Amino acid sequence: MDLLPCQEDAGLRSLRAEVLQCVPAGDGFDSVLSRTPMYPEGGGQPSDTGTVGGAPVLSLRRREDGAVIHHLPAPVSGTVDVEVDWERRYDLMQQHTAQHLLTATILERTGWRTIAFHLGPDRSDVELDVPALADTDLGAIEAEVNVRIREAHPVRVRVTDREHMADLGVRSRRLPEGLTGPLRLIEIEGIDLNPCGGLHVANTAELQALKLLGTERISRGTRLFFIAGGRVLRDLDRALERDRTLTRVLTCGTDEHLPAIERLVAERRTTDKALKELRGERAAAIGRDLARTGDPAVAFHSPEADMETLHAVAKAAREARPDVLVLATGGDLDGVFLVAGPEERVAAAGPEVARILEGRGGGRGGTFQGKASRLDRRADAAILLGVVQRVP
Repeated sequence: MDLLPCQEDAGLRSLRAEVLQCVPAGDGFDSVLSRTPMYPEGGGQPSDTGTVGGAPVLSLRRREDGAVIHHLPAPVSGTVDVEVDWERRYDLMQQHTAQHLLTATILERTGWRTIAFHLGPDRSDVELDVPALADTDLGAIEAEVNVRIREAHPVRVRVTDREHMADLGVRSRRLPEGLTGPLRLIEIEGIDLNPCGGLHVANTAELQALKLLGTERISRGTRLFFIAGGRVLRDLDRALERDRTLTRVLTCGTDEHLPAIERLVAERRTTDKALKELRGERAAAIGRDLARTGDPAVAFHSPEADMETLHAVAKAAREARPDVLVLATGGDLDGVFLVAGPEERVAAAGPEVARILEGRGGGRGGTFQGKASRLDRRADAAILLGVVQRVP
């Protein structure tokens, strides 16, 4: 398969081309140009974005005959300017080259193979055939990769065929089935030589820096996350902005952020515990007040009440009067409901309450609970249960 212009020169940002074909397709138009600076998805790298004749490229794909299909929202014709979204392209080039360098460094230092690679919009990762990575391993790998970045190794494209791959010492010889024609290799001088159709920077120095972000266990090994180049600077800017915000909010220096947050978390836990106890005491008091009415059925509602509160109200009411039937609801229009009382009465009333409140639920042993979508009908449910007095 012939190489695309961008595969020969990854720095190609724009060119003028003739529109050879433009036909309606789905929600737009498929256009084939005499040539294009754009890269369709492949080699682990997402496809380029940009414009053709001013129209944004919605997607790119390569036909079996090698032609690149530009899917556009509007038709184009004649001679057009084709522009690549260079900022995005360069970011992808940095991440892809960083992956090659990271993979080669890990293989050289440890013997661990990269079995998969994912280039994401915010961070990328390699999958390694090793169960786990120690922090010391990560630190040593990151340091070595950054040394190699600073050493400014040239990165260049080489072309060969299957017969000569072994003679060149290519790192990986796993190729797609049916691939014919010349094979494109990416060489990081003195470090790596590997088949790849993707786009790369011209020198490791362009990577600026690489940062390992952590690992994740997967079924076949370990996933190692990383960022490189402009993404490192972007994330550093974000981290510094978070530091400035925390300094302002916590009214302390950067070194005191963690102790200050730990104190706030401890105070919040203490406050939450006390608040939970108070809510429980309040719910119990409400339940006892409901029981004192002497009515055979009572109702309680609070927009802020959760199911735990409803159970506390019903429990207190039934401890005071085991024969009382309780309808308790919490929320605005959507929310939760509980029917509690003598088992036979609850078994008969619970499903009817759910129907009136347009909810779903279930229960046993004297309780029926669920979620409701029409709590504005709780008065109708209360009438069904025979409530003569209820707390709004």
